[in-house]
Amino acid sequence: MFNRLKEKIKAFFSDLWITLKEKYRTSKLPEFFAKCWHYVSIGLYYLFWPLLKLKQKTYDKLRYDQQKVVVSLIFLTPVLFGFIVFFAYPLIMSFIYSFSTVQAAGGKATIYFGQYFQTKGVYENPIHDLFHNYKYALRVNADFPVQLVNTIRDTAIDTVVIAIFSLLIAVMLNGKFKGRAFVRAVFFLPVILNSEAIDAAIDKASTVDAVLNSMGSGALRAIFDLNMFMVQIGLPVTLVNFLSGITTAIYRTISYSGVQILIFLAAIQSVPTHLYEAARIEGATKYESFWKITLPMVSPLIMTVVVYTIIDSFLRSEVNNIINIQLTNANYGYHAAMSWIYMICSILLLAVSLFILSKVVFYQDER
Repeated sequence: MFNRLKEKIKAFFSDLWITLKEKYRTSKLPEFFAKCWHYVSIGLYYLFWPLLKLKQKTYDKLRYDQQKVVVSLIFLTPVLFGFIVFFAYPLIMSFIYSFSTVQAAGGKATIYFGQYFQTKGVYENPIHDLFHNYKYALRVNADFPVQLVNTIRDTAIDTVVIAIFSLLIAVMLNGKFKGRAFVRAVFFLPVILNSEAIDAAIDKASTVDAVLNSMGSGALRAIFDLNMFMVQIGLPVTLVNFLSGITTAIYRTISYSGVQILIFLAAIQSVPTHLYEAARIEGATKYESFWKITLPMVSPLIMTVVVYTIIDSFLRSEVNNIINIQLTNANYGYHAAMSWIYMICSILLLAVSLFILSKVVFYQDER
């Protein structure tokens, strides 16, 4: 029975192929597809006709800058849909948990909103305090506020240093010299070495990891006492501490600048060459070309670099380990409160940075 069905299917496709070949020889097949496409196009026109009329009455009457906003929202629609479907509910529940005590037992979670209990595991005689978890995170827990302040301070400093360093290295790598491809690969190599796969491999060799860290972060300090040297030449202590922190973080700066260098390098290569040619004809030096052409043209990408650097720094912070300890200990309320404080601090730092940069960013195609 199966063989009979197989033979019928084979004969059907053979007859179909012969028929199509005959129609193709008589030029009927292209005519057939042309008629099909005609009817399909008419159907698609009437199907999308309401959308076409809506576009003519709304989008076509908007200003150019408003049209750019609409197009941006259209491209962001998949991201917004994914956020609403997969991220909105956990975010709302985390916000509720931050004001609650959560008891998880038997695969179910009981939420005591605005309440906490002095004895863990004994949920009797609740004490009503809406901000108990936040008070615990900022007052009772000794490590979280200290690490949070250190993270904000280090992130602000690292963002400025990495942005400037990445831009200067990108300008250097954009020049023409022998071995340019190799040098570019060297500067991007730390991005690969900092991946999870390499970390897992190095974890198996703790001695190698210790040597790499000591050679990277303490190399300059091992040569001579930089702090004492700068104090003796009369520099202020505050400036000495700042410069010392930067020099001891050279290894870290190089390690976390690979992506930023690529962003700036792509931005520099997209600058129209006729601008540099016109500046060269007018007698401008390379120094003047950098400040008058390169920096303004790549300034929109500075915002991208700053956002990436801040988020990357917060993701690598020790605060994440402190927050995860609360999750491991099933303290879901404390974990949610610390997460929200951490997220709000990162958002505020991003908002301040973007507000400052928005005053100096230059957009070539803005009209």
